Amino acid sequence: FIGGINMKDFDKIQHNFMKSGKAKQFESIVSSPEGKRIGQSIDGNALKKAVAEGDNEAMSKMLNKVLSTEDGKKFMQSVSNKLEGKK
Repeated sequence: FIGGINMKDFDKIQHNFMKSGKAKQFESIVSSPEGKRIGQSIDGNALKKAVAEGDNEAMSKMLNKVLSTEDGKKFMQSVSNKLEGKK
C-alpha cells in the first residue's frame, strides 16, 4: 500500500483500462507535462522489458519508485481517477 493505491487496486485499474479501450485517454495522460515529468524517473527500456517478460516484481519496483514521491502519488491518483471516470 503506497500513496492511497495498493498493487491490487492498480491491477484492477489496469485490467479495467485494458478492457475499456481507453488507450487514447491513457496516452493523453502520459503525454501531459505532468506525465512526462514523472516518466523521466522511469527507465523506459527497463519498463518495456519488464512488460514484455511479464516481470511483475520489476514493474512493482518501478511503480513504487514513482509512488515514493508526492508528485508521483498525485499523478497516479489522477490517472486512477481519470481512467475510472472520476473528476
